[in-house]
Amino acid sequence: MKRLFVLVLVSVFIVISISGIAYASDACIYGTAVYPDGSKSDGEASISTSWNSKKAYPENGKYRLCLGSNPQKTITIYVNGSKYKEVYVDGDTRVDIVIR
Repeated sequence: MKRLFVLVLVSVFIVISISGIAYASDACIYGTAVYPDGSKSDGEASISTSWNSKKAYPENGKYRLCLGSNPQKTITIYVNGSKYKEVYVDGDTRVDIVIR
Protein backbone atom coordinates (compact mmCIF):
# COMPACT_ATOMS: atom_id res chain seq x y z
CA MET A 1 0.00 0.00 0.00
CA LYS A 2 2.82 2.36 0.87
CA ARG A 3 4.52 1.57 -2.44
CA LEU A 4 1.31 2.42 -4.35
CA PHE A 5 1.02 5.73 -2.50
CA VAL A 6 4.61 6.66 -3.37
CA LEU A 7 4.03 5.69 -7.02
CA VAL A 8 0.91 7.86 -7.24
CA LEU A 9 2.68 10.75 -5.52
CA VAL A 10 5.63 10.57 -7.93
CA SER A 11 3.26 10.36 -10.92
CA VAL A 12 1.37 13.46 -9.79
CA PHE A 13 4.65 15.33 -9.31
CA ILE A 14 5.77 14.43 -12.83
CA VAL A 15 2.48 15.59 -14.36
CA ILE A 16 2.62 18.88 -12.44
CA SER A 17 6.24 19.40 -13.50
CA ILE A 18 5.49 18.79 -17.16
CA SER A 19 2.49 21.12 -17.03
CA GLY A 20 4.60 23.80 -15.38
CA ILE A 21 7.22 23.58 -18.13
CA ALA A 22 4.60 23.93 -20.86
CA TYR A 23 3.00 26.90 -19.10
CA ALA A 24 6.33 28.66 -18.53
CA SER A 25 7.01 28.72 -22.27
CA ASP A 26 3.78 30.65 -22.97
CA ALA A 27 4.55 34.38 -22.91
CA CYS A 28 1.77 36.88 -22.31
CA ILE A 29 1.47 40.58 -22.97
CA TYR A 30 -0.55 42.32 -20.29
CA GLY A 31 -1.24 45.75 -18.86
CA THR A 32 -3.71 48.58 -18.72
CA ALA A 33 -5.74 50.02 -21.57
CA VAL A 34 -7.07 53.53 -21.05
CA TYR A 35 -8.20 56.49 -23.12
CA PRO A 36 -6.29 59.82 -23.12
CA ASP A 37 -8.75 61.23 -20.55
CA GLY A 38 -7.87 58.34 -18.19
CA SER A 39 -11.12 56.41 -18.57
CA LYS A 40 -10.76 52.64 -18.70
CA SER A 41 -11.43 50.59 -21.81
CA ASP A 42 -14.09 47.97 -21.18
CA GLY A 43 -14.46 45.73 -24.21
CA GLU A 44 -14.46 48.45 -26.87
CA ALA A 45 -10.83 48.06 -28.01
CA SER A 46 -9.07 45.06 -29.53
CA ILE A 47 -5.41 44.32 -28.89
CA SER A 48 -3.46 41.99 -31.16
CA THR A 49 0.12 41.28 -32.22
CA SER A 50 2.23 40.45 -35.24
CA TRP A 51 3.04 37.09 -33.58
CA ASN A 52 -0.33 35.38 -34.19
CA SER A 53 -4.01 36.10 -34.77
CA LYS A 54 -5.12 36.05 -31.12
CA LYS A 55 -6.90 39.11 -29.73
CA ALA A 56 -7.62 40.52 -26.30
CA TYR A 57 -10.43 42.84 -25.30
CA PRO A 58 -9.71 44.88 -22.15
CA GLU A 59 -12.09 44.52 -19.22
CA ASN A 60 -12.22 47.29 -16.65
CA GLY A 61 -9.07 48.80 -18.14
CA LYS A 62 -6.93 45.64 -17.96
CA TYR A 63 -6.00 43.05 -20.57
CA ARG A 64 -3.90 39.90 -20.94
CA LEU A 65 -3.00 38.36 -24.30
CA CYS A 66 -1.16 35.03 -24.13
CA LEU A 67 0.79 34.24 -27.28
CA GLY A 68 0.90 30.44 -27.13
CA SER A 69 4.71 30.39 -27.11
CA ASN A 70 7.62 32.61 -26.13
CA PRO A 71 8.75 34.65 -29.16
CA GLN A 72 12.08 35.85 -27.71
CA LYS A 73 12.02 38.58 -30.36
CA THR A 74 10.55 41.98 -31.14
CA ILE A 75 6.86 41.90 -32.09
CA THR A 76 4.38 44.61 -33.00
CA ILE A 77 1.36 45.44 -30.84
CA TYR A 78 -1.78 46.60 -32.64
CA VAL A 79 -4.70 48.47 -31.08
CA ASN A 80 -7.93 48.42 -33.09
CA GLY A 81 -5.91 47.25 -36.09
CA SER A 82 -3.44 50.16 -36.02
CA LYS A 83 0.22 49.77 -35.12
CA TYR A 84 0.77 50.88 -31.53
CA LYS A 85 4.27 49.85 -30.47
CA GLU A 86 7.09 47.37 -31.01
CA VAL A 87 8.25 45.46 -27.95
CA TYR A 88 10.79 42.73 -27.25
CA VAL A 89 9.00 39.73 -25.72
CA ASP A 90 10.84 37.10 -23.69
CA GLY A 91 8.37 35.88 -21.09
CA ASP A 92 5.50 37.91 -19.72
CA THR A 93 5.80 41.53 -20.85
CA ARG A 94 3.90 44.54 -19.53
CA VAL A 95 2.65 47.03 -22.13
CA ASP A 96 0.38 49.79 -20.85
CA ILE A 97 -1.73 51.21 -23.68
CA VAL A 98 -3.28 54.64 -24.22
CA ILE A 99 -5.98 54.18 -26.86
CA ARG A 100 -6.04 56.98 -29.41
